[in-house]
Amino acid sequence: MEILLRRRAADFFKMLTKSLADFAKPKNEIYSDKDVCNVDHQLTYTLSLAQKQASDLSRFTAAWARLLRRVYGMDKYAAIRNLPFDVVASVLGVSLEHFKRDNRKKEWVGPCPIHGSQNNKSCFRYNDDGRFNCFSQGCKGRGSLDLAMAVKQIGFQAAVELLGSVPPPTTKKEPVEAPIASDGVLQPLAKDTWRKFAVPCAWLEKRIPDAGIRERYGVFCYNNPARRSAYSGRVMLPVKDVHGSLFGYLGRSIDHAHNSDTKEEAPKYLFPKNLPKSRFLFGSAEIVAGTFGQAPLKRVYLVESPFCVMKFAMYGLPALSPFGWSVSQEQLELLAQLSKGIVYLPDRNKYSQGAETAAALAARLWLRFPPLPDGCEDPENLTAEQVRNL
Repeated sequence: MEILLRRRAADFFKMLTKSLADFAKPKNEIYSDKDVCNVDHQLTYTLSLAQKQASDLSRFTAAWARLLRRVYGMDKYAAIRNLPFDVVASVLGVSLEHFKRDNRKKEWVGPCPIHGSQNNKSCFRYNDDGRFNCFSQGCKGRGSLDLAMAVKQIGFQAAVELLGSVPPPTTKKEPVEAPIASDGVLQPLAKDTWRKFAVPCAWLEKRIPDAGIRERYGVFCYNNPARRSAYSGRVMLPVKDVHGSLFGYLGRSIDHAHNSDTKEEAPKYLFPKNLPKSRFLFGSAEIVAGTFGQAPLKRVYLVESPFCVMKFAMYGLPALSPFGWSVSQEQLELLAQLSKGIVYLPDRNKYSQGAETAAALAARLWLRFPPLPDGCEDPENLTAEQVRNL
């Protein structure tokens, strides 16, 4: 049996080597002779490994197929295989509630969806290149198809059918980009080219009816008919440092805005490329300017949304937003400079996840971390009296 398997492996190798020679000079000439030689070396090594372990012929053939797909772009399932984890998770019924995004390593971290880890909440990693690994049970693979087969315990074709109807995410070059100096230091915008294209917006006026508050925080709706921009029709939220220097705009879609070309639902928020939001707090410039008194203030409300900051300002209450529910170390340092105490009010669906952030805040500042009143999902919907009673 072992001799037979070796012969089959050798015959298979010869057949694929001929295929490799046929593809050695692709018409588009993307790959050089050096590239082909490197792949040939990898394949030869794979063959020697398979011949040493003749019973594992299936692994050998799979390695061949993977390398051919990688080099010559022959994978007709590439679009499905490369679906991002958050998209695949929703299809597989995997909740992202306990997952965290590690942007530095470009991966998702959380409990293993394959063996269903209960106690270990960070044993599973899914990298943006598709590699995934469970450090607890050793579950591993590459790409969304491998993950679907492992989670659902189904075959390859069933995984293709399951994920095949999922549209791949669209990517586009965003026009708003934070300027970076030659020494790598983040620089404020030299010129604000968006504000002059401010247009009336009923959605914004309904959400923040006080025109003076909108003007104070520099929020407006942008539309430049002469420029094809992903930010057109969005509400622009300025990203400023504590001194009021403008570094860019966060674009918020209005209701269910759609891409005019694809008719697909547009992303809710667009953040400027190269701009780390972890360094900024929406509303910090207004506090430093003395709008609510001399900083550091006795108490500041920390909320998720910049719109909630403006809503609280309408009540005469100082608030800050870290552009989300979590707080970075840089933002924590800023908070310590701006206030002596924090009332932390994440949305209801993030309250349990906010416990870690609350602990970090409590280590530096006086803190209150009250739950929202029954029936309230977002602090933006609270009345002035309800906010003061928290």
